[in-house]
Amino acid sequence: MQLGSTSAGVKTRPRPPAGHAAIAVAVLWLLLPCVLAAASGLIVISLFIVAPLIAATAADERRTAIIAGATVVLTIAAGWWHGPVADPNWVRLTAVCAMSLLAVVLAGVRRRLEERLARMTALANASQVALLPPVPPQITGISIAARYRSGTPGASVGGDLYEIIPTGHGIRVIIGDVRGHGLDAILLARHVLSAFRRSAVAVPALDHVAGEVSRAIGPHLGEEDFVTAVLAQIAPGGELTVVNCGHHPPLLQHGGELRPLTGTTAPPLGLEDDFTAFTASWRPGDRLLLYTDGLVESRNQHGDFLPEDQIATALLAAGCDQALDTLMAAVHRHTGGHDHDDMALLLLEYDA
Repeated sequence: MQLGSTSAGVKTRPRPPAGHAAIAVAVLWLLLPCVLAAASGLIVISLFIVAPLIAATAADERRTAIIAGATVVLTIAAGWWHGPVADPNWVRLTAVCAMSLLAVVLAGVRRRLEERLARMTALANASQVALLPPVPPQITGISIAARYRSGTPGASVGGDLYEIIPTGHGIRVIIGDVRGHGLDAILLARHVLSAFRRSAVAVPALDHVAGEVSRAIGPHLGEEDFVTAVLAQIAPGGELTVVNCGHHPPLLQHGGELRPLTGTTAPPLGLEDDFTAFTASWRPGDRLLLYTDGLVESRNQHGDFLPEDQIATALLAAGCDQALDTLMAAVHRHTGGHDHDDMALLLLEYDA
């Protein structure tokens, strides 16, 4: 395991595993009655029984059983040290044995639950790769970078989506935001991407691609479900075509200035099947940013949105990847790390 580092660049040792820490605390707890006995001549036998329960919070069954065995041995030794007591020794010993056995069982149950959670996490990570695979750094004269941040704690993917596909009609792109959060939003995002991947390579007109996607996801929508999205197409000659389905307009950076690409805006996917495309011009060196509302609706502690000039400044970075890294850092600073919404970013630069 490599050494971790602090923000100041000072090397620090990694924290010990939780199981090791639990065993250390349990051993110290077993020693506590012995220390008290050495100081006062009196052993508080009831303290021993806590040690196996401490070990069970993080250690596996084997190490918990070792602590449990030590507890039973020390209880027997303490009974011999104590001499006659009000309750028979076997009652005390039976209680300690029962609690020690319970601790071992609990440790086993906890370990199996942790292993199941680890498998589910691995499956979720694999699902993320299938849902949002890495984008290529360049396609026929277009540099590309993408970033994704889930607003759900503990989740690596949410209801935002993006995809970029080279086709015979040009490079086709989609970015979207599924209404809602959680598993239902992730499943609906998967249906959107699946429909787009099928239609993007087969349907000649971009507005018809949007219609095909909208019809395909219809059977999977709840009463209040919809998906806002922007579809874009970069023709071989560089012509830019956009279909906006109720989404935030893409931002085009030209000559250091940032402007939204506005045109005909249709209702979100799932609410409409007829869409209209519009065209826009861009030149070599221009950058096109497609994004979800996690970017423009990021607020600081005073409720202020992220200033547009910070977006424009970030997009001036040398490369697309560096630009998005700078933009993500700007959002994090602006919100103070309190990011509660999903955010997807897709940046394209016209190189040729």
